[in-house]
Amino acid sequence: MGSMHRGACRRFALVLVWSLSVWGCIGRVPLDKKPVRQMSEAERRARSRVAYDHARDRVGQVQKGMSPGDVQVAMGAVIAVEEHSDGGKGGQRKLMDGFLCRVDPTALKDRWLFGYDEGEVELVGFAVEFERADKDDDWVVKRIDRAPQDDCPVVGDTSLD
Repeated sequence: MGSMHRGACRRFALVLVWSLSVWGCIGRVPLDKKPVRQMSEAERRARSRVAYDHARDRVGQVQKGMSPGDVQVAMGAVIAVEEHSDGGKGGQRKLMDGFLCRVDPTALKDRWLFGYDEGEVELVGFAVEFERADKDDDWVVKRIDRAPQDDCPVVGDTSLD
């Protein structure tokens, strides 16, 4: 019985290693599409305190060196697709729980601020900071700032694209 158990464990380990290597070759996971009735309501919900709590729970999955696309997947971003009562589709927008805005301190640094916005109260709880070596390089996560001092500008970039 012991040799059968060892054989099963070896087969499981081989399948696990194979599946992880294939997953790495596949590339990025496409974001889920979520139908919404009103884009403005979906955006408001994505910036709520509840959404921020979800983001705070997920930020532990974000690691140094990740691409912006990898961060969006880890943080549970979705593509919201506005659907009309006549069955037609309206616009679509990428939404991520707790995402407030992007701030570009320099051409080589980018910060995504997360928090919540409930009317008169806006709280920035953490930031994901990206960097690149030069303008031709890809963005990668530099660090998670858990005590950011910056706020979203009045006319900030609230898009993820």
